[in-house]
Amino acid sequence: MSEGAEVDQTTAELVHFGYDGEQVYNSPVLDGADPKAQDPANWLPDSLVNESQRALAAGDSFICTLWVGQVVAHTTGSDKGGTSQDCTGSFRTQWTNGQFATDNGGWHRVTGSIVGPRTSKQNNDTTFYVNCKSPVPSDRKHRLEARGYAIAKDGTEVRGDLLYGKAKSRRCL
Repeated sequence: MSEGAEVDQTTAELVHFGYDGEQVYNSPVLDGADPKAQDPANWLPDSLVNESQRALAAGDSFICTLWVGQVVAHTTGSDKGGTSQDCTGSFRTQWTNGQFATDNGGWHRVTGSIVGPRTSKQNNDTTFYVNCKSPVPSDRKHRLEARGYAIAKDGTEVRGDLLYGKAKSRRCL
């Protein structure tokens, strides 16, 4: 895992999630190719969107958008996939977790949860890696599944899941 992922937001999948100091909100999994999908105001309550924009100085409201990019070749025998998470409003820290799945007559996970770096910045880009020989050598497709997390100023942990969006995978040799 490393910081600084390159995620093409027009081919990525995304989810918006947020917190208004009392309630957690989550959008469905969205397709980044749809311009409507990219604006949290189209998927989360107006009051949360407005409050999170004003909450940079005070309050507990925030919104995060988690983007999960396509899996691409890294080196011979390994793949990589990236997440990009942007949070606005009042939050303490944010991070993403990634996990690779493979298609072997149905999708199943081939790695445990890989925890990305925590940051108090608004943007958090992370690249995750998987070895094609793990758990056994084979010709396989991988997809990246991810969760985004943020801790509110009041200590509430909020999560956005992008586990089973449409499969974006490549054959890893």
